[in-house]
Parts: sequence; C-alpha cells; structure tokens
Amino acid sequence: MTTLRWPEAGAESMRNGDPTLSEEEFACFRQFILREAGIDLPPGKRPLVQSRLSKRLRVLGLDSYAAYWRLLRAPESHAERQRAVNMLSTNETYFFREPQHFQWLERQVLALRERQPGMIKVWSAACSTGEEPYTIAMVLAETLGISGNWRIFATDINTKVLASAKRGVYPLDRVRRTPPLLWQRYLLRGRDEYEGMVKVAPELARKVEFSQLNLLQCNQLHHTEIDIVFLRNVLIYFNEATKLDVLAHLCTRMKNGGHLLIGHSESLHKLDLPLVQEEPSRYRFEAARQLSGGGKK
Repeated sequence: MTTLRWPEAGAESMRNGDPTLSEEEFACFRQFILREAGIDLPPGKRPLVQSRLSKRLRVLGLDSYAAYWRLLRAPESHAERQRAVNMLSTNETYFFREPQHFQWLERQVLALRERQPGMIKVWSAACSTGEEPYTIAMVLAETLGISGNWRIFATDINTKVLASAKRGVYPLDRVRRTPPLLWQRYLLRGRDEYEGMVKVAPELARKVEFSQLNLLQCNQLHHTEIDIVFLRNVLIYFNEATKLDVLAHLCTRMKNGGHLLIGHSESLHKLDLPLVQEEPSRYRFEAARQLSGGGKK
C-alpha cells in the first residue's frame, strides 16, 4: 500500500464528535477500494466515505481515520478489510429492475431449450442482496418449469449483502414491480414480526447458488460455459482499464454465442473485446472473434 503523511491530530475539524476525513486520508481509501474491488471513487464521494467509515470508527473506539487505515494495513486484518469493502461498495437493487432484460430473457431461454439439451446456466455476476437472481429464477421457473434443467449462479464481493441474499427476506417496497401472478407463486407473505415482508419460496431459492467472488478475479468462477451473464450497473464504478480487464476475464466463463447484459446507462464503447453488440445493453460473445477487431461500435 502507498504510505502517505497524515495530518497532525486535531488538524482537521471535528463534527458531532467524529473526525473529518481529510483529502490525504480519502486518497488512501480510494486506493484501497480501487485495488480491492476495482471501484474508482470520484473525488465527490469523500462525504459518503466519511459517513460510512465514521460508524466503524465509533464501534472500534478509534479517534482518527489514520488509525483505521493502520488497522486495515495490518497483515492479520483480513476480516476488517472485507468489512471495509462491504461498507464502501454500493448496493442498490430491487425485483424486476430494467424489465426489458427479463422480457428478452424469457424469449432467449425458450430458444436455448429448443436447440440445446443440457443445463441452461445464468450468472448474476454482481447479485447484491439477491433481487436480481431471484427475478431471473422467477422468469426461468415460468418458462422452463421450476424443476427444469437450469441453474443460476449469483456472486458478489460483499459478504454482508450475500448473507441477506441467502436469507431471501425483503420489505414489500423491494418487490412492488413483481407481476401479481409471480408474487403469488414465488413469494411468501410474512406474519407477526415479519409483517410487511416477503420471503422467497424455498423451491425457487434452491435454484440459485450464492457465493462470494471478486470481479477482479471473475475468471476464478468454478462454472464455465455460461449461457447468459447479468453484469448490470456495475461497470459505471470501474475505470476503463479495470472494465476491460474484468470483461476479458468474464468472457472466459461464457459459452460461445452466449450473452452479456449490462445496465441501460452503461457502455462498452471502444473496448477491445470479443463481444458483438446486439442492442444498447446486450452483447453476444464470439470466442473466435479477433480482439483487434473489438465489438460493434
């Protein structure tokens, strides 16, 4: 890690008893999350980083961000580094977000079933708290049957959101976009202390396999020959070099002719990859395509 000179104690003003995150300190945490998770925080995110880390400082009884930085640098602080990644990574999602992708998914998996007998594999590569993979599971259960030969792999770097995803319990506002028929079939209403919550039906949850994975090492995913990859609203947090590296390794997990879905606000423009654009947020992987040709611009 880069060593920076820290301000003297008391050099920064105190606010509500919490220290203020200096520019030098913020630079260190920017380097940390870039290296650990590929997230390239812009300068304007300093207040957000301060807000999230200040809570941890209070829990640990630390009086400065410099002290927390020294803790993160300690070789034995693996668990604390993971906690810091959890705090600094963004996770905003809900069921049936960007619904056009799921309309296309329904048609695509039916076409896949007609021309291939084996298992259909879908990867939610940044699954957050699980709304995306469970939405995918609902679509596949409806089109291929709940006991059909299909499987969803869901990964995220954040261990806290993965624990929530495995639990599969959500407030009602997270599922408000779910079609009523699918709600009735695959979501269980909570009672008593779970009033105002829903739980994913166990038979649907069993079709989703959750695991921790850093996208910077996504070529280490145990599964290969994946038909469809959802990597939505994640690339916006990466710089161009990280984006290229992540996608190049992600392609090694895909089946030739498989598809990658990204967020509607994202783009792979000018990235030298074996991906051919079919729609603004949908790409087809062509293994034999020369990287020098890149994808469709």
